Amino acid sequence: MSQSARQAQDADYRPAISKGVRRLVAKATVGLDGPKLDRLMAELFQFAEQTFAALAAKDPPRRTIACGEGCAHCCHFYVQVTPLEAVGIARALRKNLPPDALAGLRQRLAQSYARVRGKDAAGRMVLAEPCPLLEGGRCSIYADRPFVCRGANSADASACRSGLGNPESVPVPMYVHQRQVYGAVGQGAADGLRDAGIRPHLLELVSALKIALEHEDPVAAWRNGTLDFSPAACVEAAKKARP
Repeated sequence: MSQSARQAQDADYRPAISKGVRRLVAKATVGLDGPKLDRLMAELFQFAEQTFAALAAKDPPRRTIACGEGCAHCCHFYVQVTPLEAVGIARALRKNLPPDALAGLRQRLAQSYARVRGKDAAGRMVLAEPCPLLEGGRCSIYADRPFVCRGANSADASACRSGLGNPESVPVPMYVHQRQVYGAVGQGAADGLRDAGIRPHLLELVSALKIALEHEDPVAAWRNGTLDFSPAACVEAAKKARP
C-alpha cells in the first residue's frame, strides 16, 4: 500500500467535511426558495462527488464494487434524509411527472407509509419494503437521490440479497470512502439545519415525501410552516431527543 493510500485510509476526514457543509447549509436557509435550493443541492452533490473522487484516487477499492444498473437490494431499506433532500425530491417530482404519474406515485407512497410507519432501521430491514420510487428495479429519481443512497455500495450482491428480510445482521463488504464521504455531507447538512433552528432535521424518506407531495410548492410550504415534517421525523433521532 502506498503512503498516500495509507494516509487516506487512516485519516478521519469526516469532521472536516461535515463542518464545512454545516456552515454552508445554515447560511443558505436564509431566504431559501426553489431555485436557491436547486443550486444548493447541486453544490453539495458536486462537492461530495469531487471529494469522493479525490479519496478514491488515493485509496482505490480493494474489491470490485458489485452495484450496477438494476441492482436494487439496498432500495428496500430504511432511508434517512434531511428536509432539504425531501423538499428537493418533491420539487423535482412535481416538475417532471405528469399528473397521472404523480397521482400513482402518491398512492404508492401512502400504501408504503401505512406499512413502514413507526418502524426503525432494524424493523425495516426485516420488512424489506421496496422504495416507492423504484420503477422496474431502477431508481426513478437517480439524479436527485439522497446522500444515503449515493453512499450505499457493496462488493458482494449475494450478501445484500441475504440481508433482505433477515432478522440477523448480515455483513456487507463495502468501499468505506464512498459511504463515509456521502454520510459526512449528509450529516453536515442535517447539522446545518439544526443550527438554523429547523426541527426535525432528520426524516424518513417515504414519510417525508408523502407529506411534501401534498403541497404544490413544497419548498415554499416548508419555509412558511404549512408543511409539517414532524410525523416523518427519523425514529432514532426522535428517541434521542426524548428527555
